[in-house]
Amino acid sequence: MKKFVLFSLLIFLPAIARGQYSNNNLLVLKEIYDGVVCDSCIVTMAGSITALPDKISFLTPNRDNQFLYTDATLTRELSTVDPSKFFVSMGNFSLDFYPFGKVLARKGDSIPQIDFKDLQFRTFVNGRLKNDWTTVLSLKNDPDFYIGHVDMNMLRHQPENVETTPAEHYHAGKFELRLNDSLSVEFRNKNTLARLYHFSITRVRSVPDYFNFVDFPSDKSFEEILNNEINKAYTAQGPQTNHFEINAGHSAILRFSNHEQYQFFGRTPRNSGIEYAIGKPENWQRLGGENNKKFTSGYSYIYLEKPKAGSTARIFLRYKHQPESVHEVNIDVKPMHADWIDVASAIMGIIVLALLVILIQKQRHKRQLIKVNIKKNEIENQLQLLTGQLNPHFLFNSLNAVQSLIRQNDPEGANQYITEVATFMRTIMDNGRKELVSLAEEIGIEEKYIALEQKRKAFTYTFRNECGNDIASIDFPPLLLQPVIENCIRHGLAENVRNPTLTITIRCDATDLIVVIADNGIGFDTSVKMPGHGLSLTAKRIVLFNEKLPTMQIVLQTKSGQGSGTATEIRLLKWLS
Repeated sequence: MKKFVLFSLLIFLPAIARGQYSNNNLLVLKEIYDGVVCDSCIVTMAGSITALPDKISFLTPNRDNQFLYTDATLTRELSTVDPSKFFVSMGNFSLDFYPFGKVLARKGDSIPQIDFKDLQFRTFVNGRLKNDWTTVLSLKNDPDFYIGHVDMNMLRHQPENVETTPAEHYHAGKFELRLNDSLSVEFRNKNTLARLYHFSITRVRSVPDYFNFVDFPSDKSFEEILNNEINKAYTAQGPQTNHFEINAGHSAILRFSNHEQYQFFGRTPRNSGIEYAIGKPENWQRLGGENNKKFTSGYSYIYLEKPKAGSTARIFLRYKHQPESVHEVNIDVKPMHADWIDVASAIMGIIVLALLVILIQKQRHKRQLIKVNIKKNEIENQLQLLTGQLNPHFLFNSLNAVQSLIRQNDPEGANQYITEVATFMRTIMDNGRKELVSLAEEIGIEEKYIALEQKRKAFTYTFRNECGNDIASIDFPPLLLQPVIENCIRHGLAENVRNPTLTITIRCDATDLIVVIADNGIGFDTSVKMPGHGLSLTAKRIVLFNEKLPTMQIVLQTKSGQGSGTATEIRLLKWLS
């Protein structure tokens, strides 16, 4: 199931409180247990917020942290369309009417708000009347979910102890839908009885069929599998076939991207986790273990170790929030060829004599593998932590830019800039979880960042590919260039620089890949350490990459002089071999 990424890292949606206008108000949903609000139990924002006069905003909070979608395949988000037909995968949710519908407005503008005083509604499930006409204003607050507003400035300055105020909403009820059930909601004017608006929510089938399948000879070490065989399937995940075939003596892996499987809202997985069973659809296990945890790599695995020749291995997959829908994967194992059986019989005596040696080597190999895995996990964990620090670093700078636009009394510019920053944040969050991206993707990300900076400062940008190779086929560490580019723009291209220019050049030197980032700015003394959190993170990431890939080193060199600009060369040794 494709995930829905919000630009706020704390899973909030911008909103406006009743009777109080602020560009920084956010909507927050929390769970209620035994009548008490759980402040740490923040749930996913699900629903449709609209400012159109013939539509009504509503929320569908649920304990499964699932979203509301506009297509039955659960892939299209609510950011660009406003339909009357919606789809969900979970079975239980609340329905709450919300009277507001605009994110940002100029000072003095009226706040889009629906007057519910003359509205009545009724609900149907599968065409049968569930609740007859009821006045909206007679409804109470949601007993299971707290819906409130929070000021973004307070959230930024006091994230651990932020206060919220209750938001106006009207609880239409709790609903439990079976698969293919449909909830319909109609509205009318209680005075004229004129029908005003209707929408439907249908529960559709959803199964975890996004994965990569890889098979490999069982005589290969696990280190070889991770570094070589697994990378052969390094493609965008999508719905897979439910039938595969492997050779006798091979093992297989089903690789699930945690990027699709999990979105960490506090401690709760977005989709409540994937469950699997092997052989029979019973004794279900949670993918990644029973406890929620952050993985040291971007994937989780189901491992089939050398299934029996001539047999069919069966793997059953389902989501915890939709246990009735099961996806079955069948893996046929080819029978062993008769000639190989004859050869195996002839050398059986040699195998028996060598068994003791093999066992000793296997034990030694296992100990070595444990050491390698521990070291590999430590490096990957540190890389993910460092990459993750780039996101709040960029967001902090972006919020300063938005604040500047607001002070300039330019809310439209602020609104557009927020939209572009949200799109860019989603891109870097997607790519930041990957071990490697293509060089073309990296350049594309950086050009989006440069476009954002050009809205704040006037300068010329030039890109040169002098390599001659297709940069889409070259792997590259994600977000490695961004702090260097940021340093050039913010510190090098000062206001007094004439015709400020930023240039990115790609070169290939035999097996080495070279990326040069240059500006014609004020320059600096390279013997003095330059300040900057982003550059410090980049240096630490390069050290970890070099430790992880000792035969493919990354070298960063900077040349600069007062008034002569700055050129930073990143040379990736043996990267093209």
